[in-house]
Amino acid sequence: MATSTSAPPVVSFETHPDRYQHWKLAFDGPVATLSMDVKEDAGLSPDYKLKLNSYDLGVDIELADAIQRLRFEHPEVRAVIVTSLKERIFCAGANIFMLRGSSHAWKVNFCKFTNETRLGMEDASENSGIKFVAALNGICAGGGYELALACDEIVLVDDSNSAVSLPETPLLGVLPGTGGLTRLGDKRKVRRDLADFFGTLVEGVKGKRAVEWRFVDAVYPATRFKAAVREHAEKLAATSDRKASATGIALNPLGAKVSDAGVEYSSVLLEIDRARRVATLTVRAPEGDLPSTPEAIHAAGDQFWPLRAFREIDDAILRLRQNEPEVGVIVLKATGAAAKVLE
Repeated sequence: MATSTSAPPVVSFETHPDRYQHWKLAFDGPVATLSMDVKEDAGLSPDYKLKLNSYDLGVDIELADAIQRLRFEHPEVRAVIVTSLKERIFCAGANIFMLRGSSHAWKVNFCKFTNETRLGMEDASENSGIKFVAALNGICAGGGYELALACDEIVLVDDSNSAVSLPETPLLGVLPGTGGLTRLGDKRKVRRDLADFFGTLVEGVKGKRAVEWRFVDAVYPATRFKAAVREHAEKLAATSDRKASATGIALNPLGAKVSDAGVEYSSVLLEIDRARRVATLTVRAPEGDLPSTPEAIHAAGDQFWPLRAFREIDDAILRLRQNEPEVGVIVLKATGAAAKVLE
């Protein structure tokens, strides 16, 4: 396949479960299931096919959106099962043909965003009481295993074929790009010699050895796999302090007005001067006093200024980072009662 010469697409980071093409989100009491089912022909570019649940930026934008909605809109959820709907394949990782046809800047920002999404999962576990179980129902390679590593527990099907692997170095001559090596050592406490050896294995590690070497937490035969995954999820859910009786906060569209000059939101203005390679990000302070009680803050919902403004700032920076690679400086300004912006 020749390297693509197509211009990179202009990317929006807003989506909604009704528009997901690659993930399915289901709820069953305190346990939600987030299932990966990547649509091959629905990549951000027509230059590649997303086979074997491989992913591009569009797949991860949906994942990031799902994590945020679980945190804000579904307080009843205490554990999430991350799995695949494809038979004998969990995830083949980042799509190689997408990466091969991308600029260096695109690759860097793609890896930054995917790792930030995985950090968001870990932050949700630590600070929002949402625990994650990776249910690996098949081959799990590269970025797919890095996604699993972001979960609290990893359960692998024991079918003599399914394995976990980080084959980037032996196959591509690069290091895993979204935190795989760091999480093996710092999070899962894998012995360094085993982690080094693991990074040379194209075929990966499976079965009981994967458990013994701490690459996964448990393996189960296919006949018991789904029931065992549910048991793991329920045990993790029982450790959560989330209040199931709480009411969620709907994350409504930001209503960004996009033009060639920049992006305007309700509280944030992004202006782009391409000739000078400078972007100006202006944050407007709230008018009047902010709600101060939990009840009043909850009643404001996603229009509570700190939540709305920081959602807008995050979206503006993501759009700028991905769509304006020539911009080298961001000037941050505040208008109105600056003290309120900086509180």
